[in-house]
Amino acid sequence: MKKQKFKAERSTEGTAFELAFVLLAVVVWATIVMFYRQAPDIIPTHFGPTGAADAFGPKTRMFIPCVIITVIGACMMVGVYFPHTVNLPGVYLVSERQAAWSTRLARVLGILFLLLAGAIALDMLRGHILFIPIMIAVMVLVCVAFIYLIMRLKN
Repeated sequence: MKKQKFKAERSTEGTAFELAFVLLAVVVWATIVMFYRQAPDIIPTHFGPTGAADAFGPKTRMFIPCVIITVIGACMMVGVYFPHTVNLPGVYLVSERQAAWSTRLARVLGILFLLLAGAIALDMLRGHILFIPIMIAVMVLVCVAFIYLIMRLKN
């Protein structure tokens, strides 16, 4: 089965998602900066399988994963305008409805990536992980639900 190319048009829904992304990015990064100012000079930078910190470093290292994950979220928001490039395993977009839902998936994941960046900063400052596994579980569940729906929408 050959993938078709679909064009994502500007919509009220898309604009709402993009505004939500920008506002959430401002809130998350303001929170990260606030956490940074209050953080001790040395913070946990890695957590073992039990969730306990097993490596420490300067608090500036908190920014590395947060910046990378924020950029990934922004790429998800831009990538929605090219739905034919979405790489879902075994899923070929053959209808406009599938393309619309794959676009929604990318937008929702973009927002969830921002929340993940905030969870990483919060957990690094707290010294043990709690929010990171919750965010990853939510992201996995969202992906599974959306992919199931996209695969069912053939027409």
